[in-house]
Amino acid sequence: MGGFLLYFLYMRLFERYHFNDLHKLFHTDFWLFELSIWLHVLARSMISVFIPILLLTMGWEIKYIILFYLIYNVFDIPLNFFVKWLLYKIGARVVLILGTASYICFFVVLYFLNVGDWSLLILMAWFAAMYDALFWVGHMYYFMSCEKNDRNVSKGLSYLHIAKRIAGVLAPAIGAVILIFFKEHILIIVSAVLLIFSVWPLFKIKNSQDRPSKKPMNMKQFFPKGKGLKEYFIMSLTSFNGVADGVIWPIFIFVLFGTIESVAIIPIIVSITVIVFTFFVGKIKKGNRTKVIALGALLIALTWISRIIFDNTIYYYVSIFLLGFFSILVTMPLESNLLEKGEKKDALATATYRNFFSMWPRVILYGVLFLLLEVFNASFIIAAGTMLVIMAINIVFVLKKPSKRFKNY
Repeated sequence: MGGFLLYFLYMRLFERYHFNDLHKLFHTDFWLFELSIWLHVLARSMISVFIPILLLTMGWEIKYIILFYLIYNVFDIPLNFFVKWLLYKIGARVVLILGTASYICFFVVLYFLNVGDWSLLILMAWFAAMYDALFWVGHMYYFMSCEKNDRNVSKGLSYLHIAKRIAGVLAPAIGAVILIFFKEHILIIVSAVLLIFSVWPLFKIKNSQDRPSKKPMNMKQFFPKGKGLKEYFIMSLTSFNGVADGVIWPIFIFVLFGTIESVAIIPIIVSITVIVFTFFVGKIKKGNRTKVIALGALLIALTWISRIIFDNTIYYYVSIFLLGFFSILVTMPLESNLLEKGEKKDALATATYRNFFSMWPRVILYGVLFLLLEVFNASFIIAAGTMLVIMAINIVFVLKKPSKRFKNY
């Protein structure tokens, strides 16, 4: 029954978006881009949430899993600028294909990885960083090229999120079934095959700008005298919540319950939440976005605090639903503001700096967690604290009209 309701909801959203203009169904660049992203996320989500769990079951200590993510993010930061140059030279489609190939190489290394094999673990971190920079910069640039609603990009962004999360509902369940009844090697192979299929729709895109017509701006040109940094600074702060929720929380749940199923349900709950609420959050008026971000940040902080206070199995999973919804209230308006401004300024630079500002704070967080004996509560407190900072920043912009100093931020 639940599956039928989910399918019905998706088809209603799909119909509303595509069938209002029937010829767009199979011929728009944006639809083809969505299809590619859907297949890609389906392949990635089958295994991504289980990666720290697989490392745990191999025998790697939590401390060294955190070190793996630290190394991965250290590699990632400079690669963003390399990918900006590469995309300008060869185009987004080739960059996305190279990103897919990097993730397949990541799977190959994971396939042969054993506990204590540091050379392979570092190589795996390198391919993870290559994938992240190539895919995220490439697909965000391509999204801005394919999405033609320049005045309000949040509508297109909401459909992109929905396309991703439909795959996010199915994939973890499939991945869990494979892990339970087969071996992790089968899951790695299936994910790699699906990744290869995800490239096909990109070759069908005809009309969108594959690469910039002019050289992308450097950081000094993009942020003259620091102007325009507000959204990117807030994006950096959201990374602490992303690490706590996306990496540390699944490890916490697995350590607590010890089953694959207990972890697999996390992205399923989040994806259902995003599917239900993203469409409506995408309709928030521009003038209300700052208020919504402040509200969402406060609610996320309160959720993290409540997770520390309440030691209850049912509430742990209820809080996954709550955090999934509250995160939309922050990320959707924030990314809409960022992309609408950036697309007019420089789409490729926007995609690059968005990923750069999202990744560098993770080096700090993983570095701190690596030095601590108790990582769970520490990461939860840091996530709550940074969300309160986001709330405070946005309240300032709600209560006080921007002065000349901030009017271009």
